[in-house]
Amino acid sequence: MTTPQENAATVRELIQRVLNEGDIGFAEKTLSEGYIERNPMPGGTADKAGAIAMFTMMRQQTPDMHIDIEDVIASGNKVAVRSTLKGTDTEGFMPGMTATGKPFAMGAIDVFTFDVAGMNTEHYGVYDIMGTMGQLGLLPRAPG
Repeated sequence: MTTPQENAATVRELIQRVLNEGDIGFAEKTLSEGYIERNPMPGGTADKAGAIAMFTMMRQQTPDMHIDIEDVIASGNKVAVRSTLKGTDTEGFMPGMTATGKPFAMGAIDVFTFDVAGMNTEHYGVYDIMGTMGQLGLLPRAPG
């Protein structure tokens, strides 16, 4: 059985290797076959393949993406992370949106669940998408 500290180290490595460096293959090794993604991308699936597709899309949409980890809390089989995703909107913030060319910083809170073998079995997160869209000038102007 892995310890909370070992699970936290896995999450830090996942964020660094997969999201910051683009080593998508590391996700293949750390996500369980029965992995559940509680926040699948629109049109995506809530499984391991869907999560890997989401990681790939994120790297393509924001090639200079970098995630700064602010806080990590590990207890039992759960790891919670507060982070800031920074990048430049060069490909469109989301698929189908026109690129703004503007930099952004998006706050996030993610929770990862692990099994006794140290495999990531589940993820869910909360992201400041509205704030990010405001930074990019993608929200409608207030009347008046």
